[in-house]
This record gives sequence, C-alpha cells and structure tokens, in this order.
Amino acid sequence: MIALVAFVACSPSPTPKALGAIKPLSEILVREPEFTDVQADSATVRIETRIPVACAAAYGTTTAYGQIATDTDMAGGGHREHHPVLTGLKPDTVYQVRLQGVGPDGTLYVSDNLTFRTPSTSANRQPAKPQGKNVALLSAGARIKAVSSNYGGGDANSTYGANKAIDGDLNTEWSSNGDGDRAWIEIDLGKEYPLSSIGFRTRTMGTSAQIERLQVITDKGENLGPFDLPDAKSVYYFPVAATARTLRFQVIKSSGGNTGAAAIEVYAPE
Repeated sequence: MIALVAFVACSPSPTPKALGAIKPLSEILVREPEFTDVQADSATVRIETRIPVACAAAYGTTTAYGQIATDTDMAGGGHREHHPVLTGLKPDTVYQVRLQGVGPDGTLYVSDNLTFRTPSTSANRQPAKPQGKNVALLSAGARIKAVSSNYGGGDANSTYGANKAIDGDLNTEWSSNGDGDRAWIEIDLGKEYPLSSIGFRTRTMGTSAQIERLQVITDKGENLGPFDLPDAKSVYYFPVAATARTLRFQVIKSSGGNTGAAAIEVYAPE
C-alpha cells in the first residue's frame, strides 16, 4: 500500500497581511466533511459551510502536493456547498486530507487531517468505453449548436459554459442556469456519422442538479432512448443505431436546479 497526502484548500492562500484570523474549520461546518463517489482513481470531498467560502484542492503524493483541482460548485465567489474532485489517484491507497476555507472577511478556517482509502481497481470497475472514435469533442471538430442556458448567463466558453461538456476534461462541467428538467444541449458533430454509442456523465450538487433520465433527438427527428443514469460517478454508455450530424440531449427527469453534464461522448466506427 502506498500512503499519499492531499491538501484541500478552499481558496488560494491570501497573504498573512490580508488574513483576519485563523480559526478551526469546525466553527463553520454544517456537518463533517464527507468523501463520496470514491473511485479507484478519483474522489469527491463534500463540504457544507454556514458561511460562503471559495474552494479549490491541492493534492499530491507528498506534502509538496503538486496538483490542484478547482471546486466543481458554482464559480464567481464564495458559496456554502463545495465538492472539489480529486483526480489521478491510485487504487487501494490511503490519502490524508486537510481542509481550509477563507471567509469573506479574510478569516482562514483550517481543519485537522482526514483520511480515506481508494478501492482496488477490481472492486470498482468503471463502465467500459465503447469501441470507435469519440466524435463529440471540440478537438475533433464538434461544436455546440445551441443550449437551453449556461450558468450565470455566460457563453459557451464561460466557466460553466456548454463547451465544457465536450472538452474531454471530467474536471469541467456544463451547467444550465437552473433549467432542471427543461435543460437541453445540442451538439453539431461537424459532419454526418453512423453512430454506435453515446456516453453521458451528469453533473451533481449532491441534493440537486443531477440528471436521472434523458433522451437524444437527431437532426433527422429520430428519438433515441430514454436513457437512465444510475448516478454521477461515471460516464455511462448506451448503444445506439442511427446516422446523424446533430444531436440534442434533452433532460426528462432530474433532481432539479442547475442540471448539466461533466461529459458527453458520441462514438462512431473508426
């Protein structure tokens, strides 16, 4: 077993001159931090605070850390519900974590170390990727044709803009602006492809923003699905048989709020 250390900071550390005070994080916690969606190679830290703080995560194999993950909750300032995602982890490994938060008055809140263990690869298998090429990538020529909304009224390139669903990075997300079951996103693949599978990973904010069921409508008017998403832990894949250039992913059922996607994938034969 390899022991690794991770440090989770709820904002870039301000200079000592800017700090109002240093206090225990427990003073502002609604409940104890929780490690959820723990996979062989990733984990989410869920933190709820009574006051707004900004969040990020620094982590690595030593106390020198070396990696940073931004909080996947809403950007644009402090907030109360946080879930930074730690990626690039190793299976069957004990991690030590320290949490920090900076309040609006400059107070720095610091926790004691916490620990969790990642499962072995065999105990935590991810859905297998389909064969073929993912043609729903910005780098492959795909683009967003239209979207129900982007969080905060931003454009496709904004922090939670629609392009984040097809950028190939699970640490970024498209979020609608509170569309809930009315959220949809339409992708232009650049040309017509014979499609074999689609993949979708919903975003989540714990008690909201999680898509449970969706359907896909092609530019030829064909309805694919519905497809059920068991959770927000992975990209889930579904076989399809269609030929299309544009696909509209439309929410049927969700937990409401800022629904969206961490990843949308569309596969065609190589």
